[in-house]
Amino acid sequence: MERRLRGDRRVTLGGAWKRRFAVVGALAFSILGIVSRASYAAGTSPTLALVAADAFASEERVRLVTVAGASNFDDLVQAPFPAAGLLVTQGTRFARYDVDGSVREGDAQLVADGIDPAELATLLSLGTLAAPPARLARIAASEVSVVLPPGFEPREASVVLFALHEDEAFVSNAIVLVLP
Repeated sequence: MERRLRGDRRVTLGGAWKRRFAVVGALAFSILGIVSRASYAAGTSPTLALVAADAFASEERVRLVTVAGASNFDDLVQAPFPAAGLLVTQGTRFARYDVDGSVREGDAQLVADGIDPAELATLLSLGTLAAPPARLARIAASEVSVVLPPGFEPREASVVLFALHEDEAFVSNAIVLVLP
């Protein structure tokens, strides 16, 4: 790289200057990239999508349901989404597993035909503490495993992910599975 000074005298920038310029430029672009990615990470509309579900039963008929999918896991387990989790329904029966580990169960006609986001706030106010062995067995960024309360029968059931933020409800696609 050359720079013209007064008159005809030219000064050539040495290799050390070129390397410093390249390092500073790369650092600046890296910082800009981190800042721009961080700005995309914020938001209040969670991604909730299920891609698979499996059900297993022990000899004692304890049923485990595992679902895999995609969600904004970090956002859902923090304060902006105080109500988020997994919902298993079978007819009018439901079991709700919140990300905080609490489990509620109950019967409600409004779950018989699927979960409507407009009805989610009402559904979250229903139910009682679930009977053992019901529990949230495992929660991770792409998978949730739950143990169902007694009373779920060996037939079709459906699962959805849900989140409630202030007055806005979010519900994933439903996956139908057959409980053993």
